[in-house]
Amino acid sequence: MRTLFSLALLLSSSLASAASLDYLGPKGTYSDQAAQLYAAQSGLKVGQALPTITAVSVAVATGQSQYGLIPNENSVGAFVTETSGLLAKGDPGWRIVGELALPISNTLLVKPGTPASAVKTIISHPQPFKQSAGYLAKTFPNVARQEVASTAAAAEAVSKGDGTTAAISAPAAAGVYGLEVLAADIQDDKTNATSFWAVQRAGQAFPAKLPNRVVVMLDAPAASPALGELVSGLRALGFTARNVQSWPLGGGLGGYRFVLGFDSGYGYPLDRVERTVSGTQKALLLGAWRKN
Repeated sequence: MRTLFSLALLLSSSLASAASLDYLGPKGTYSDQAAQLYAAQSGLKVGQALPTITAVSVAVATGQSQYGLIPNENSVGAFVTETSGLLAKGDPGWRIVGELALPISNTLLVKPGTPASAVKTIISHPQPFKQSAGYLAKTFPNVARQEVASTAAAAEAVSKGDGTTAAISAPAAAGVYGLEVLAADIQDDKTNATSFWAVQRAGQAFPAKLPNRVVVMLDAPAASPALGELVSGLRALGFTARNVQSWPLGGGLGGYRFVLGFDSGYGYPLDRVERTVSGTQKALLLGAWRKN
C-alpha cells in the first residue's frame, strides 16, 4: 500500500530523540497506523493513545503532550466533524507543523479459519459501512450489520465472538487482535484517504522556515474586507486557497469564522507569511509547514 507522507517537523536530533507524538486511539485504528508512520519518518516516539480527538487537542494545548496527531479531512467524508467543532470555537491552543495523508484500506477481518459462508454479522464504525457499501451489497447482501464506536472496537468484538462475525477495520487491527484477512481493499473508492495534522502547543516557533502549506483562522464580521485582503495578500506571496471551512460568528447575519488552507508550489519565507497574516485584522496563523 502506497503511503503519501508529508513531513515538516524540522527537529534537531536531541529534540527528536525525546519528543513523543500522542494520537487518537485505540490501538489498531487508522489513527494508530498514521501515528506509527509519522513518528517513524519524523524521528518522534509514538506516545499515548488518547480516547478522543478533543483529548488529543487539550493535551497538546495544555502542554501535557509534546505533539499530537489529529485527523482533519477524508476524501470521501470531507472534514472530520470533531476536529471542525474544535476550530469552530476559535483558537484551539495548538499550531499545525506537519501533515500526513494516509490511504484508507478497508479490510474484512475474521477469526482464523472462518470462511465467508460462515459470516452472519459484519461489525464496524458507520464510516467504513458507507465507504464499502457497493462491495457489501454485492458480496454480503443478506448479512446483518452492527455499528460500533471504532474499527478497533469492531475487530476486538470479532476476536471475542463465536466465529460468525467479521469486522471492517484497518489492516493493522489483524495483528493487534489476532484476526485473519478475509478480503482486503473493499472500499468502493480506491483513492480514499484521510489527512492528519501534526500539532504542537501554541506559542512555539514554526519549524519550517520556507513553508509551502499554510492554514489561517480569520474572524470576519459582516461587511468586513478582511477575507479578501487575506486571500490577496497570500496570493501575492504565491499561495493559492485550497479549502475553506466557515461558521457563523453570531450577533447577526454575515459574520463568519473561517479556517482556510493555502498551497504554494515553492514556499515562501516564514517571516513574510507571518507578517502578511498579522497584517489582516483578527487573522491567526494556525499552521505553516513544508509539504515535500
